[in-house]
Amino acid sequence: MHVSDIPKRLGHTRTVILLGLSLIAMVVFGFVLANVDRSRLTDALASANNAVTTLRAENAQLKTSQNQLRVELELATMHAEQLKTELVSLQEKVFSLQQDKAFYQHVMAPETSQDGFFIDGLEITASAGNNYFKGSMVLLQQRAVNAVVKGTLQLEITGSQNGKHTVLQSSKDAFLPEGDIAFGFKYFQAVTFYLQLPDGFVPETLRFYTSVYQYNRKRGDYEREYNWQDVLTTTP
Repeated sequence: MHVSDIPKRLGHTRTVILLGLSLIAMVVFGFVLANVDRSRLTDALASANNAVTTLRAENAQLKTSQNQLRVELELATMHAEQLKTELVSLQEKVFSLQQDKAFYQHVMAPETSQDGFFIDGLEITASAGNNYFKGSMVLLQQRAVNAVVKGTLQLEITGSQNGKHTVLQSSKDAFLPEGDIAFGFKYFQAVTFYLQLPDGFVPETLRFYTSVYQYNRKRGDYEREYNWQDVLTTTP
């Protein structure tokens, strides 16, 4: 049946009513679809607004954390600078005390230093085995000059071996595994060395000696002797 045949069969009035109902149904259907779309868009907009709110809150929290970290970094930097300043001050005080000590030591025992160079705080500690020892000391110069002194400190150990008087020299006998003690410093130098004495050797005295150079010119000779038992320490 063709569309043009509908009015003939239903009549004009019925056709108008049918068309009106169809239009109303389309309008209602369109309205329902519009409401559905509007509801979906409303939900999407609400979700987007919630996401924006959440992101803004997170951004604000991140900014707050960033500001706190920046403040902490600035405080840490200031503290580090303060510690650096205090360290420099302590180093200056230590050097000043070393100079005072050197002065009084030179006055009380002038034979222990020559031309301002001397050894301080020598200690010998027994290491693994009966013939192995560890030594520590500080090399100082009394003169407050901004110049490096250098040289090679040699060691002579006097004692007895198998009941016979024996003298060991670092330049000839290999009891210093790392060789003679080289030094070079402006104010002071901490030194650690190791001794490997021959079997059956009983040390009695140690004698350090060296030629001190400054600007490649010999400034003088140094010599210092210690009693072994006076510098030997026992580990707890």
